[in-house]
Amino acid sequence: MGSRSLNIMCYADYAFLTAESEDDLQRLVYEFKKAAEELNMIVSCEKSMTMVVAKELIRCKIVINGKILEQVSRFNYLGVTVSSERCVVEEVRTQAHKAAKIGGCLGDIVWTMSHKAKTRIYKACVRPLLTYTAETRAETSTIKRIARTTEMRILRSIKGETLRDHVRSSDIREELEVQDVVRSVRARRRFWGDHVASMQDERLAKWAESQKPSTHRPLGRPPKRWKESWNSMSQEFCQ
Repeated sequence: MGSRSLNIMCYADYAFLTAESEDDLQRLVYEFKKAAEELNMIVSCEKSMTMVVAKELIRCKIVINGKILEQVSRFNYLGVTVSSERCVVEEVRTQAHKAAKIGGCLGDIVWTMSHKAKTRIYKACVRPLLTYTAETRAETSTIKRIARTTEMRILRSIKGETLRDHVRSSDIREELEVQDVVRSVRARRRFWGDHVASMQDERLAKWAESQKPSTHRPLGRPPKRWKESWNSMSQEFCQ
């Protein structure tokens, strides 16, 4: 992006390497392995994987110590599912499935508590999983629908009601004192935007927020961007 190239990102014991071609990635992996060995560190071939970000499957053969790394179409990184198709909707569906699964497990264990206690457990354990990394991604109508549907399924379970009871979702949220998940994410997104704006210019997040990709976007409707998501008029007037 811009005049700066970011090829290696490290966090804890994770390392994320990117390149424009297979040959460039192989050279980058070799240099990274060489630098790691100088620090008495070993690159695990069993835990290392390769992935090509493209709409169609493209073969990528990367070798470390004579072993070919496994090529995958998706993998989990810091709790987020990253796919080669860059499909954010699938990532959100995965998070929603995990949240619904935890909500179902809680229903078998602690759902005999009062509504207030159940709501506190939901806010502390289930909603953070449902909205994990939501403040850093763009918001589309599909993502909002998945989040709201998952949340209301859990809240109706807390309240002990179903769709057959014909109770409005807004009434259930008001009685349980739970803010709409989309509005909550919008507030977090605005807070994250203010936090990034207050960072120093050399911080990676501050630099990435002000840059634009130097590559050409694919044909079709342009995807919704993060800035467009939290700067829209509907969010500016959101409480």
